Amino acid sequence: GLLTGWRTIRSLPALGWLVTGLTLSNLATGLLQAAGPVIVVKHFGQSTTAVGLVWSAAAGATLLSVMLCRFALDRLALWPVGAACAALASLATLAAAQAPDYPSYFVLVAVLMAADGGMTVVLRTLRSRLIPAEKFGSTLSATILILLLPFPVAGVLTALTPPEALGPVITACAVLQALGLFLAFTRLRTDPALRS
Repeated sequence: GLLTGWRTIRSLPALGWLVTGLTLSNLATGLLQAAGPVIVVKHFGQSTTAVGLVWSAAAGATLLSVMLCRFALDRLALWPVGAACAALASLATLAAAQAPDYPSYFVLVAVLMAADGGMTVVLRTLRSRLIPAEKFGSTLSATILILLLPFPVAGVLTALTPPEALGPVITACAVLQALGLFLAFTRLRTDPALRS
């Protein structure tokens, strides 16, 4: 089933590019999530409760973003909505890696997760339009597994990185995220699947 899903992803360029871009984005997002406690507690001198507040706000921003993006997709094509979310996610990750204080970090993480939620809506919409019904289950499974792979990698990377070096490592992953999303949405700009 996973082999069938992998072949289906490869046979659908729009889906393949979007999955590739989101996989790279998940590496940066996962690193920021894994490093969050170290950044908030050790770098900003806040309590562990402050870590929870960051991700509670991010969850709320994500829910709001999902609702807004579903509304936007009814009026706009997939590409403008997805490209706007990709740009926001990339900029927020780059800025969060350089955040000077807790309040700015708090806001930037919320913006990042909101943009990530919007890209998830775009991915789900694209999947439902492109994947043949008889291959949907296997392709969905393969897509989910690919998108989850960066998270354990991000955890290991966080564990191996000294706290003082987390900023540059997150910045490097954010640059990779921006490049991956830029290439994905540049290739998708003229794809009929995202414009219809």
